[in-house]
Amino acid sequence: MHIGLPDPTRNGALAPAVLIVGSGPAGLFAACALLRHGVMPRIVERLLAPHGETRGTALQPAVLEILDRAGLIEPFLRAAVRIRQVQLLGPHLQEIATAKFAGIGCKYEFQCSLPQWRTEAILREHLARLGVKIEYGTEVRAIEEDPDGLRVMLESGGRSETFTTAYVLGAGGAHSVTRHSMQEHLEGATYDGRFIVADVKIRLPSPPECGRVIVGSKGFGLLSPLPDARWLIFVNREEADIRPELPAAEQLAALLNTRVGVDTGLHDLRWVSYFKMHKRASERLSDGRRFLLGDAGHLSSPLGGEGINAALMDAANIAWKLALVVRGAAKRSLLDSYAPERGAADQHVIEVSDEIHRFVMEQIAMCDGGRTLVPAPADPAEIIATMRRRSMLDMSYAGSALVGEAGTAVEGPSPGDRFPARCRLSDMRHHLIAFGDVPRLDYLRTRWDGSSRLSMPQSEISMRPRPACPTAAPSLSGRTASSGSARLPPTRRRWTPWTPT
Repeated sequence: MHIGLPDPTRNGALAPAVLIVGSGPAGLFAACALLRHGVMPRIVERLLAPHGETRGTALQPAVLEILDRAGLIEPFLRAAVRIRQVQLLGPHLQEIATAKFAGIGCKYEFQCSLPQWRTEAILREHLARLGVKIEYGTEVRAIEEDPDGLRVMLESGGRSETFTTAYVLGAGGAHSVTRHSMQEHLEGATYDGRFIVADVKIRLPSPPECGRVIVGSKGFGLLSPLPDARWLIFVNREEADIRPELPAAEQLAALLNTRVGVDTGLHDLRWVSYFKMHKRASERLSDGRRFLLGDAGHLSSPLGGEGINAALMDAANIAWKLALVVRGAAKRSLLDSYAPERGAADQHVIEVSDEIHRFVMEQIAMCDGGRTLVPAPADPAEIIATMRRRSMLDMSYAGSALVGEAGTAVEGPSPGDRFPARCRLSDMRHHLIAFGDVPRLDYLRTRWDGSSRLSMPQSEISMRPRPACPTAAPSLSGRTASSGSARLPPTRRRWTPWTPT
């Protein structure tokens, strides 16, 4: 399906209704999700070809659930290694803390770790099978408001093109032209220090399926397993080291060994880069026509391992809403929910990543001060809660205009929280989860025929009924194109509308 706008500059052809700027994880996954919902986007990328950089590697359990519902989980499970536990170690590899993903309450109780270039390749291969071509070497020169939407000016190979599109998804990274066109900036702070990220092999023995952070008086080293017996490493640079030349394998090995206090046996350097760490976010993620995804809208410390995951969640959130609007099945007001929902969620990511960043730096300061690092007490409940936060399972859209509740709250998941059994909800329709006896369900089937599905959960699905709103009706209903003033009659049970994250 190709839904677009008439554009006289394209010889009568339809201009795309959705333009995606950038072919990183957020842009590619947004395209996959739009196609799944029947909308063909156009994707432009200023780079001349796909990159081969490792970058963001860890896909969190909550994102694996999203990939599962999108029908894309299998290639990721095949390509990645699993990380089932993380360790914090001190000088001489003294164990300070170990936390495992087991028991977090998710179908996927592990991280999938693979190079970012491989994540992007999996998504590109899926798009290619669906007939989508990424336009490499194409730079967006300007995005301007237009009575019919947005006027976009492109440049490629010395040729210029101007066309009108209804919506732009800005997924072009921290230097986003889309964000600049909105007069927005990434507000916040840059962490002290300069860092190195690299894709290497190491000979240091490690428990299977385990990520490690090793701290000492001079800094830290992060070691995260990758496929093919490779490792992603982070290590802090010397304060006086400002040289632009990238380190060779021998130099990097010496630096890492100094930081962790043992010989790591680093060799076979495949990729390396300098970087700084940030905690920043745009005040606005959308102006109604333009939407910022991933690093275009927010940056968090990579020590939290959540940046690429937040980007994929951004894409999942906007895609289904945008598809409904473009296809004429929902009103544009549905899109107003993207910025508050993802703004709060992305701020949560920044906060969790900042907690991890500050904790690691505090451990380094303790080592530098000659204090002994004391192993943390193992409180199982606290460990599970921490791992759920790290796994992004505690994300909530409570407070969104699409979320509502009336009556006295009872024990159980709250409106806006992740639905624990969401991987079992098949197809792309919205799901109405009914608990107990709910009158006039036939009315709902008629009202949302073809766009929703009624589910009657069994006892193993841990959702509980709540008192119903006297005028209960789906929050989404008021934003669908076919909605009028229809409302459900009073009921004795609360229904729970569930929509894709």
